[in-house]
Amino acid sequence: MKKSLAVIVCLGICLSAAAGARAESPCETASAHLLDALDKGDYAGATGDFNDTMKARLLPEKLGQIWPAVAQQFGERGARDAATVVPAGDLTVVLTPLHYGQSTIDSKVTCDAQGKVAGFFIQPHH
Repeated sequence: MKKSLAVIVCLGICLSAAAGARAESPCETASAHLLDALDKGDYAGATGDFNDTMKARLLPEKLGQIWPAVAQQFGERGARDAATVVPAGDLTVVLTPLHYGQSTIDSKVTCDAQGKVAGFFIQPHH
């Protein structure tokens, strides 16, 4: 009886967790990919989900100059908080708090209707 009850409780917990989970939006996936690649120093990989306009404006070489300056300015890279997705008309905005030293800054990734990165900004945490 105890074994059956344990299995039922475990199954209930697992089903509750699955029901609470939601699929990532294409923009969330693109944002996470961008930030993961930047953290690895893979600046070419970071541009993989850029739309054509972003690819022309923010080259991997430029990212390689800009991204290391974030740690120089704010301190050692720490945790990354959960992203927040905000629909904005035809665009989707993903805000991800990033911890650096004693500071928190936000990564703001904007995606077009196709899920391609149309904008990337680092801004003060709100």
